[in-house]
Amino acid sequence: MRPERDITFFHTDNVELQTTRPIATEAERRGYRVAFSERIDAAAEIGFYCSHGPSPRQSRFSAIMLHDLAQRHDVWPNYWLTEPWHEFDVGFLPGPSWGERWLRSSAQPQSRPRRGMFQLGWPKADSLFSRGDEFGRDADNLRRHLGLRQELSILYAPSWENHGKQDDFVRALRDLPVNLLLKQAPWSDNYPQVLASIAEMNRIHRDAGPDVHIISPEVGIIHCLALADVMVSDESSVLIEALLLDVPGIAVIDWLIPDCSPPRLACVPFDFVTKVERAALRATVEGILAQLPETRSRLAALRDRHFSCLGSSATRIMDVIDACVDGRPSPHAPLKPALSSLPSRIWSRLGARGGAR
Repeated sequence: MRPERDITFFHTDNVELQTTRPIATEAERRGYRVAFSERIDAAAEIGFYCSHGPSPRQSRFSAIMLHDLAQRHDVWPNYWLTEPWHEFDVGFLPGPSWGERWLRSSAQPQSRPRRGMFQLGWPKADSLFSRGDEFGRDADNLRRHLGLRQELSILYAPSWENHGKQDDFVRALRDLPVNLLLKQAPWSDNYPQVLASIAEMNRIHRDAGPDVHIISPEVGIIHCLALADVMVSDESSVLIEALLLDVPGIAVIDWLIPDCSPPRLACVPFDFVTKVERAALRATVEGILAQLPETRSRLAALRDRHFSCLGSSATRIMDVIDACVDGRPSPHAPLKPALSSLPSRIWSRLGARGGAR
């Protein structure tokens, strides 16, 4: 029996909600009844997931994608040993770099969704490429709303706010003739300590000067990147999303990440990102600004390695789901997995050694 055209997008925080919203909009356009749920174990006709390690057993048909372009980068390329997708019907990847990671892991049974893995892009980027004029107007409106005075802007967008990172950023750069844009992720109430850190930093910087600007967490990161000339982070996947707009990224590698105890140093396995310690942040920003055209040109050549189907990702994802719901062959070909040379019991033992971060 085929699933009904009811689709539920499951999320555990607002980042995951923003990641899947373009797909939900396209599903509604096609006549699906769309719902969002934070109850990851709730029943669904079609369940769409992007969390760490969800189970789709309560969904009659299931799909999964990443919520973070740098997801579990501490275990690359063997992501699927610790976050298996084999219980899902279909899986979606953002571009060739993730497709290559999957190919290297695809001999593992845990890596293979039942009906295939599809490399169909990053839906959050659709508005930038499919509705360029509208996107440009929205970015200009944000610029006017913020009242930016300077020609150049430096964007701060960390994965976690802790240990005064935002204050490090502002102190290092606030006397440069640039706009400083402070953009935190839309954390949910499940992370009170992070929210408290953000509130304290914003209290300190609300009156830090006419060129220091706090951006609402609910504003989409792609629009913030449209205003930026350089971005600074710890290890956030925004460093990868910055490639969509040719924005150079700087990772401060001695900023701490509090997802374990004691906190660890930032991990940044991206070769196109400039990695520095806090003491060198200002000089590094000045150096990149001095060579901005050349740097942006170099980054533009890297975009297609990380992103497929620019401007049409949500449409193509729903093409696949439509075909599955209607019992038709998919109009988009899945990736071809490598052949396994190890028995499945060996892969199971290997997978049992990992754990979700």
